[in-house]
Amino acid sequence: MSPGGHLVTTVLACGAVYGVTGSSPLTAGLAAGGFFIDVDHVLDYVLFERRFRFSPRAFLRHYLEGRARRLVLILHSWELMGLLALTALMTGSVWLWGYVLGMALHLPLDVKFNGRMTNQSLVPFYSFVYRWRRGFLSSRLIEQKPLARLHEGFWMIFFRGSRLRNPQVRAVHQPKLAERVLRSPAPPTLAPAAVRSPASSHPRPRRLEARPKSS
Repeated sequence: MSPGGHLVTTVLACGAVYGVTGSSPLTAGLAAGGFFIDVDHVLDYVLFERRFRFSPRAFLRHYLEGRARRLVLILHSWELMGLLALTALMTGSVWLWGYVLGMALHLPLDVKFNGRMTNQSLVPFYSFVYRWRRGFLSSRLIEQKPLARLHEGFWMIFFRGSRLRNPQVRAVHQPKLAERVLRSPAPPTLAPAAVRSPASSHPRPRRLEARPKSS
């Protein structure tokens, strides 16, 4: 899901939870787990992608265009959500329960909307063990569909997110060889030349007419 989509859904959820419970710690935990959980993308960008010159627009394009090589994403995992839920149950931490609730909102939305950009289900991808066993390499984790280049401004990319490359545009600009052959005009056909027999290839002798003798 796009960052803007997570922001909108988290704000709506926080408003509903605070309106029902009136609990600030629960609402703050929900905001952290529903939106600010994406801070691990920044950690991946700097520590594993080795991109130290941070630009918000370049950062968004890097991930939303599918150019990331490693996807550690330490905060995006079913295992962590289960561990935090167990900790919240044992400690009674209201803030931690809110964070777990935010994760329970965030991760299924990622599975649903980000899954549209792949040829597979993303349920296993959000297991940390699954990513670890594949070396956190995106090439071994995700069968990515071709994504479009994002040339819009920061806020448009922030709310719109990734989108698939238009196959029709690619076909127009880079037609396949077979399509080019089929689209090329056929060469003009020439009328077949008249076939002449060997006998007709030589000129016929002129007939000599007899002239009357003069008296």
